[in-house]
Amino acid sequence: MERAIIGADGKVIGEVAGFFLDVDTWRIDALQVKLDRAVAEELRARHPLFRPALIEIPTHLVQSVGDTIVLSVVVEGLRQVLSLGDEHASVQ
Repeated sequence: MERAIIGADGKVIGEVAGFFLDVDTWRIDALQVKLDRAVAEELRARHPLFRPALIEIPTHLVQSVGDTIVLSVVVEGLRQVLSLGDEHASVQ
């Protein structure tokens, strides 16, 4: 079951497609997120034809985890993180 990722404003960003685990500490460093089409366009995320855009979101941006994962930033804030070149927040 894939979990939905929601921004701090309640907007659905996408779904968890995977995660990146630090094998030394057994901590999840980042989530791989399959972006919703509208959000991918808003973030100007490049992606292969006929495939969804994937991004890596660092776990320090996660506010809460339950049936859904809520981020501490809105989509616009996520765009700012991505443009700052955070080592875990990259568009694929």
